[in-house]
Amino acid sequence: MVTNGQKRKNLITYFFILVLMTLLVLWLISHDVDSSWHQAGLTNLSLGVLLLTAYVCSRILKIVKLPLISGYIFAGIIIGPYVSGFLTVDMVERLRLADDLALNFIAFTAGGSLQMKSLRKLGRSIVLNIILLTSVVFGLVFFFVVFSGRNFNLTDDLTSVQLIVLAVLLGVVSVARSPSSAIAIISECRASGKFTETVLGVTVAMDVLIIVFFTFALTISKIILTGSGVIDHHVLAALSLEMAVSFILGGILGKGISVYMNRVGHDLLLFLLFIAFGATKVSAWMSGFMEYHFHISLHLEPLLICMSAGFFVQNFSKNGGYFLEVLNRMALPIYVVFFSLAGASLSLEALKACWPIALCLVFVRATGIFLATWLAGTISAAPPVHTRHAWMAYITQAGVAIGLAQLANSQFPEIGGYLITIVLAVITINQIVGPVTFKVALHRVKEARGD
Repeated sequence: MVTNGQKRKNLITYFFILVLMTLLVLWLISHDVDSSWHQAGLTNLSLGVLLLTAYVCSRILKIVKLPLISGYIFAGIIIGPYVSGFLTVDMVERLRLADDLALNFIAFTAGGSLQMKSLRKLGRSIVLNIILLTSVVFGLVFFFVVFSGRNFNLTDDLTSVQLIVLAVLLGVVSVARSPSSAIAIISECRASGKFTETVLGVTVAMDVLIIVFFTFALTISKIILTGSGVIDHHVLAALSLEMAVSFILGGILGKGISVYMNRVGHDLLLFLLFIAFGATKVSAWMSGFMEYHFHISLHLEPLLICMSAGFFVQNFSKNGGYFLEVLNRMALPIYVVFFSLAGASLSLEALKACWPIALCLVFVRATGIFLATWLAGTISAAPPVHTRHAWMAYITQAGVAIGLAQLANSQFPEIGGYLITIVLAVITINQIVGPVTFKVALHRVKEARGD
């Protein structure tokens, strides 16, 4: 048990380290680096500074009972392009390789955390939550944008048709969640129980389904803008094929991991890191290969591949427990890398440009989440304490929402700029607030086993 005196001493130590890190950052910023060799070294040093700052910030916030990942995110914001400018936008892009590796590793954990036995038991509750969260959140955001969009400076010059399309796309993006944030908080709190399993099942399932929902939204938006009235069945068929192939490859990969665990056993962590790195590279290579040789556009999703691989190992092998144990050993550095880079990517410029509509959308979305989870809990006769606090578990948003907004921008450049600006601002708020609310919820439903 750490005493208050020890906490104060730790706090002073961490603040002292933070001051030293700040002085180092200011010194490095004051020096111009011209050569490519020095630029590469500076990028590596920047990553080290970012990770150390993230770790120190997380320790400071832990003393005041805030989530560790909030510290990682705050460190990224401070070190990133929009506050200190130590990490430039170009540097953040160069570090995307580490970001993709971390995300695929988290996808292994997401799939490995889903047990069919629990999913069968909670299936009705999970499906009910997914249906209500999707319909209620989409509906409230859609009608808010349609009827209130003219009142904001950012969107007051859009035509009625463009405003409707923007409302459709924002409604679908608002449904997106952040499995990575949920898994990190669950891991930190060592949470387990019906509430935790339901939240995890809903969050992971919606991360898969949101791709389907958004494809439908793009098709409907194209119909609204062009007035063609024709649904492109080829797009929907291609999406179904891509998802099916991703799941099949994930199953094959999961079988390979299981065989490796049975026959080799040692160095599993390095093997999984290699697989997580390879999933992105192989997916990109296969997409290019099919396009070049067969003129078939097949965009495989490495996250779905890794997620289904983890699910296979957990449910169709004898090594599910050991698999998760190995993943948990690597969790801390993975979360520090992923969430500190996520913090560096959060756009304070976007928040500054459209904070009134962003704050309103955050409130409308949170209201929709509350109504949906309350209805789902009431209908499924969940414990009252779960029903009251379930909404707090679904606030976080992250990379998938940004990816969807960028995809929409390429399809509809006339409104894409508005969409990306608003989405970045909303995510900035939700990613800061969401981890805190989820941790509070886990403690209030008494499923958190530690800090």
